[in-house]
Amino acid sequence: MQNIYNIVIFIGIFALMYFFVIRPQNKRNKELKLLQESLKVGDKVVTFAGIYGEIVEIGTSTVILKISQKTEIKLERVAIRGLAS
Repeated sequence: MQNIYNIVIFIGIFALMYFFVIRPQNKRNKELKLLQESLKVGDKVVTFAGIYGEIVEIGTSTVILKISQKTEIKLERVAIRGLAS
């Protein structure tokens, strides 16, 4: 009988971890991927490194960000964290 209770507790802990950790993280990853796929020229974005810029060109897997008047950098799309507010 004691073994059954241990198994039920273990399953309960796993279920709690799934609903409070794994599932929300998967949702955030899906939203981030959709954002990265929907980028367009002129969007103001922020990277995971904290660099703010405006997209001036989009390639298949890269983007070129204008971060100041004379400075542009080339980044992978996956480096974009979100739209700048």
